[in-house]
Amino acid sequence: MRTIKCAGIVICCITLLLFSLFFVDWFVLILIIPLLFFLFLGVIFFHGKGIKIQVKRELTNLKIFEHDKIQVTLKIKNNGDNISFFEMYDSLPSKLIVTKGSNFSVLGLKKDEEIETKYEITCPIRGHYNIGPLYFRIKDFFGLFYREIIVDEGMDLTVIPQIEEIRDIAVKSKANVYPGLMQTKHAGIGTEFFGIRDYASGDSFKRVNWKSFARFNRPVVNEYELESTTDVILIIDARTVQSMGTMKHNPLEYGIKSAVSIASHFLKQRDRVGLIVYGKTEGKMKWLYPESGKKQLYKIIEALVETQADGEFPFNGVVYRSVTHMLPKKSLIILFSSLEQDNTLVRGVERLIAHGFNVIVLSPSSIDIDYNLHPVDDEYNLAHKILSLERKNYLAELRNRGARVVDWNPSMPLIVSLKEVEKYQIRR
Repeated sequence: MRTIKCAGIVICCITLLLFSLFFVDWFVLILIIPLLFFLFLGVIFFHGKGIKIQVKRELTNLKIFEHDKIQVTLKIKNNGDNISFFEMYDSLPSKLIVTKGSNFSVLGLKKDEEIETKYEITCPIRGHYNIGPLYFRIKDFFGLFYREIIVDEGMDLTVIPQIEEIRDIAVKSKANVYPGLMQTKHAGIGTEFFGIRDYASGDSFKRVNWKSFARFNRPVVNEYELESTTDVILIIDARTVQSMGTMKHNPLEYGIKSAVSIASHFLKQRDRVGLIVYGKTEGKMKWLYPESGKKQLYKIIEALVETQADGEFPFNGVVYRSVTHMLPKKSLIILFSSLEQDNTLVRGVERLIAHGFNVIVLSPSSIDIDYNLHPVDDEYNLAHKILSLERKNYLAELRNRGARVVDWNPSMPLIVSLKEVEKYQIRR
């Protein structure tokens, strides 16, 4: 391919030729000869060159958390003729940020010479990214022509949402028959004291409460709080409206980060966690049946990493499709949504509660997100107050139907918002 310098020389030759024809001055044609000879040398010394470059790419990690740094190492070997000058550019997605070094270099390589370049990158937003391919641009000695070649196809990098550590939250549901760490407020096998009862045949003497025996003058034994597992279903609202805000600060991103943290918390307790992601207009949903263990956490992260806001599928449609055959009975439902532009939410929540589910809604306000991103004036303040009042009324309506709704402020730690769940009693 031709460079700007080559194009300038060609234009200059054409201009001189037209000038000589217009003024009938053939002496001007003599000036074209050195320029043409210059172009001829560029063609001879460039296009006959054999280019054989071998590249090996290495990443310190293929999966990282948001804002973590990784190092990219490029080992380049020239298996062809000497290359006195070439440009190297490692293609990166726009969301990746180079923090140290550079993904662009100007180098020279002798035959069989091998060099190594390094640079560091980070990414503030979750997702799948392809690092590469690697582009080489080789020019001739005069800078008239260049050849651009692609050496490799790149490598895949997965950026995982940050997981916030949650120690203890008052978010519980009906117990099932599987043993676990969730305290259920029922007597059974466990470690936390529940109460005392009269001694029955077959009770272990280790459970006899001797102080109460001496006080009541009859044998009594200790009972402990039953520890069992619970089924938790995380529902992510991924409709188009959930992308309101910036690429990093929007209800969908906040919902995904909190969902990963909550899933990690419950899975550490050996509870079972499932996932539903909805939004696509045609009604397609991502569905992971509730399971336990680290493998389930990896499945949830993988499903959420590639989630994008798209579609307008209503929440009531999700409930209609899943309540009878997809959701385990009496499980805990946690919905992450800004609760906007969907007039079926109330009916969907009512139906879940009617089927015996414990419903919690964590709702980041896109009104506040948009308000914090724009300059503030009197008219904007008034609009914000009116919209905020309408939102409070809507949240109150959902609470009146039996759901525990938290007006979630994403700037606060997630555990603070989850503590607010204790304020709202479960209505049955």
